[in-house]
Amino acid sequence: MCGFCCYFNFDTSDNVYPNLDLDTALEYIHHRGPDSRGKYVSPDGRCALGHVRLSILDLAGGQQPLSNPSGKIQSVVNGELYDFERIRGELEGQGHFFKTKSDSEIALHLYEEYGLSFLDHLRGEFAAVIYDTERNHIIAARDRYGIKPLYYTVSQGTLLIASEIKSFIPLGWKPEWDVDSVLNNGTFFDNRTCFKGVYKVPPAHYLLATGSGSMEIRPYWDADYPDKNVEDPRSVDEMVQGVRDRLVEAVRHRLRADVPIGVYLSGGIDSSCIAGIASKLLKENNPDARMRAFSISFAGSEKYDEGEIAERTAKFCDVDFHKLSLTEDDLLSSFEESVWHVEQPQFNLNSVGKFLLSEFARDQGYKVVLTGEGSDEHFAGYSFFHGDYLLEPDHSSPHGFGTLSEADREIRLSTFGKNAEFAKYSENLINMEKTEKLDKTRKMVNNIKTHMLVGTALSMPSEFYHQAAITECGQPNAPLAMAEAVSGVARAKANSKWHPLHTALYLEGRTFLGNYLCNNLGDRCEMAHSIEARTPFMDHVLCEYVNGLPPSLKIKAEEDGTLNEKWVLKEAVKPFITEELYKRTKHPYIAPSSKGQNPKTVELVNRLISREKIDRLGWADTEKILEFKDTFLKTNDAGLFKDILFIMSFVILSERFNVATWEAPLTVAAAR
Repeated sequence: MCGFCCYFNFDTSDNVYPNLDLDTALEYIHHRGPDSRGKYVSPDGRCALGHVRLSILDLAGGQQPLSNPSGKIQSVVNGELYDFERIRGELEGQGHFFKTKSDSEIALHLYEEYGLSFLDHLRGEFAAVIYDTERNHIIAARDRYGIKPLYYTVSQGTLLIASEIKSFIPLGWKPEWDVDSVLNNGTFFDNRTCFKGVYKVPPAHYLLATGSGSMEIRPYWDADYPDKNVEDPRSVDEMVQGVRDRLVEAVRHRLRADVPIGVYLSGGIDSSCIAGIASKLLKENNPDARMRAFSISFAGSEKYDEGEIAERTAKFCDVDFHKLSLTEDDLLSSFEESVWHVEQPQFNLNSVGKFLLSEFARDQGYKVVLTGEGSDEHFAGYSFFHGDYLLEPDHSSPHGFGTLSEADREIRLSTFGKNAEFAKYSENLINMEKTEKLDKTRKMVNNIKTHMLVGTALSMPSEFYHQAAITECGQPNAPLAMAEAVSGVARAKANSKWHPLHTALYLEGRTFLGNYLCNNLGDRCEMAHSIEARTPFMDHVLCEYVNGLPPSLKIKAEEDGTLNEKWVLKEAVKPFITEELYKRTKHPYIAPSSKGQNPKTVELVNRLISREKIDRLGWADTEKILEFKDTFLKTNDAGLFKDILFIMSFVILSERFNVATWEAPLTVAAAR
């Protein structure tokens, strides 16, 4: 619902602190909160909290920063905190006095009441900063799944914290490349960004910094899964109902707002069931209530266009349907601006589609939408999860429900990746398994393959990097970055207790979900147009329940041997969706790829990929990239478009952020 930028000066010898340009920093993120702006600056100038507001609750009185009655605790919050009215009532009963009727204020009072354990009481998508003047420390916390962004860096002895990296620029930060992160795709797979010294506060963690200069990142929550060798005592019907009840509750919480709420609707089960549940809940209080659904249609691309099925779903759910028809040129025209907003490379045009859909919703007067992100990472909705499901038998499913015989499982496992469905993954896998170091990477995480498939499929070719960068950082290894991004405690559980499918779900949820889905496809392309998206599938109460279900309720083996992903979700939401969707094979949201002979593509590629611009990066192999560019333009091969987008993204970031050219250290240069 908002954005913030804060700074906290560490001790100086003369106790004189620089006066940083917070006003300009907030201007850089004005799109996150165009309705109002506020700031707090401590009397000694040591700490400042700045906030831009998108008014959704308590429209007249919810301005931030917020403070307790004594003014000794200051806070800013971005996001939504659900069930806040109940929590507020409990706190008032304990003697707390509230200045506003907004949800954000409960974070401040929960901190007063429970100290650092205040995070245990929060439910929702949020990033928050609290400055405690008495203890002279600052806390920056992020929600459990990283739905809301939170970045930090230290520049000239000052801790900078913000919702977006670009707001660091007026505060004296000088952008440089983190070349190791660039090579290993840390922006997607761990807690780094592509900028040196700029990091994300990980999901379910908080940063604690003191005035003396100490700084720690600490976890406050983590996902967990049941023992794979213990049979679940519950009935299948009970577990289906458990999912339904908790998903309905998650949607109900996210319908609380003082402005109209819409829904992003595709042709898939995730957004469709959210639309169906939300419409039903609204009509319980007002039979005439109607929700507005916003959908994308890709003109001239039947393979990717879900407009017609989305419209049929909207009619079934009794919601008003509004379709945005986009062409390939529309997507390409907004690519550069979308990269500036997401602040990391892009490998397809999906984010651009969401970027334009958010503009479409905003122009119709909406500030809040419900979306379906987060379902696949909890209900095993991606086909590449099948391989990890097949790695071991499922001993936890009640009476063997939905499981394969051992002989059938072995056959399916041996043939996984050999059919057309997995061709794009299996080629990467075959190449990777030839290297010993990647075999070791699998051993770190229960022998699963998901991180190897995702890590290589969503990275640039190693030949794109200059040899000096590889000499400095080693051969690119994105799967290793993913495996190392999760805690040792989680890896120990994965290797001893969890079923391989659950290990894969954990790894995907702890890396790609927060770094790409919640960023590129979520908050950043939505808030670029002042749209707050709410994600019921990432309600932690629902997720904890789903995590505890046996693997074979998520991927169910049917009698014919086929694997039915997201089975328990389909059963749980059957009352809220059409029969067409219930039976439909998963069709992920995908924007069309461009070919090298589209005039708009040619113009964009020629303008962004030139010798001068690639040389400016410093870490890229200019000759290889220019050769690749020529191949793309001559062959008209859309399969090469992913890597073209990667390179163009880095050029855009280089220019927009004015990033210094990377230079090889003297030791590396001498070795060359």
